[in-house]
Amino acid sequence: NNSLFIEVEDGGIGIKESIVKHIFEPFFTTKKEGEGTGLGLFVCKMIVENYGGKISVKSDVGMGTTFWLEFPDKVLLK
Repeated sequence: NNSLFIEVEDGGIGIKESIVKHIFEPFFTTKKEGEGTGLGLFVCKMIVENYGGKISVKSDVGMGTTFWLEFPDKVLLK
């Protein structure tokens, strides 16, 4: 089986482990009330999973964050 892998990485401040475990939950946000809905990563996860894919994350505080997306070959354009 062939799969499409996408890696997105930044060199930002990273995300604490206590927060990372919640980032894909609906309405989870670290922003102040009224500044965000907390739906962005939840919606991304739902879209990826709708196509049979997976999304994962690893973050190191002070080093940055990496997201991996994997899509099965059935969604690849031929």
